Amino acid sequence: MAPAIAPIVGGWLAVHLGWHSVFWFLTGVGVCLWLANYRWLPESLPPSERQPIHFGHLMRGYWELGTSPRFVLLALASGIPFNGMFMYVLSAPAFLGEVLHLEPTEYFWLFLMTIGGIMGGAWTSGRLAGRIPPKRQIRHGFVIMSSVALVNLVLNMLLPPHASWALFPLAIYSFGWALMVPVVTLLVLDLSPQRRGMASSMQAFVGATANGRVAGVLAPLVMHSAIALAITSLALMCIGLAAWVYFHHRWPDVGRLSHKD
Repeated sequence: MAPAIAPIVGGWLAVHLGWHSVFWFLTGVGVCLWLANYRWLPESLPPSERQPIHFGHLMRGYWELGTSPRFVLLALASGIPFNGMFMYVLSAPAFLGEVLHLEPTEYFWLFLMTIGGIMGGAWTSGRLAGRIPPKRQIRHGFVIMSSVALVNLVLNMLLPPHASWALFPLAIYSFGWALMVPVVTLLVLDLSPQRRGMASSMQAFVGATANGRVAGVLAPLVMHSAIALAITSLALMCIGLAAWVYFHHRWPDVGRLSHKD
C-alpha cells in the first residue's frame, strides 16, 4: 500500500509546504525505519547456519550466476518488462502533468492503478501456484502484457490522451507482470539452491540496473509524448518476451510441470 499512499502524501507536501519538504519527510522516515529495524528486527538465521564471508568464494558465486545463460535470460524476462510500466512512473511529472493535465495532488491515481494491478496479479499468482504449470502461468502473464501494450499503443494513436482511459492499460499491464514474475523468480532461485539469497540479489540487481538505464536515458526522451511512451513500453515488454521465448525453446522441460505434479 505504501507506493499508493506515498504520492498522496508527497503531492500534499509539495503543494502546501514546498518540494523541499518531501526530502525532509523522507529523511525522517528513513531515520525512523533504521531505528525500528535496529530495535525490533533481530537476525533470524541461527548462528549454526550462518556462512562466513569469503571474498573469493563470493566472487566465484557471482561469476557462475552472472555467466549462466539461464540466469541472464530469466532475469531479463522478469526485470525488463517491469519497466514497461515503471517508465510511466518515472515520467509522472510530464506524463501526468503535461500530457494528462493532472494536478500534483491527483498524481496518486497512477500509483493506485499500477499498485492495484500488481496486488491483483500477485494474489492471482498465489492462487494459481501449484494448479497450473509454471510455464503456462508465465505465458498468461506475457499474453496479458503484450495484448494490453498493443491496445495502449493503438488507443494513443487514435485518441487524444485523457486520464479517463489512459491509466487503465497500465493497471492491466501491471497485473500481467505480477502474475508471471513470482514464477520466474522461483525458477531463478532453483538455479542455485545453496545460494538463493545471492540469486535473488543478482536478479534484483539486473532489474535495478534496467530501471536506472530507463530513468536516465529512455524516460527523458519519451516522457512528453503519449505515443512515444506507448511505443517504448511495448518495446521493453518485447525484450523480456524475447528472452523468455528463447529460454523456453532452449530448455523446454524447465517449468513444464506444476509443483503438485
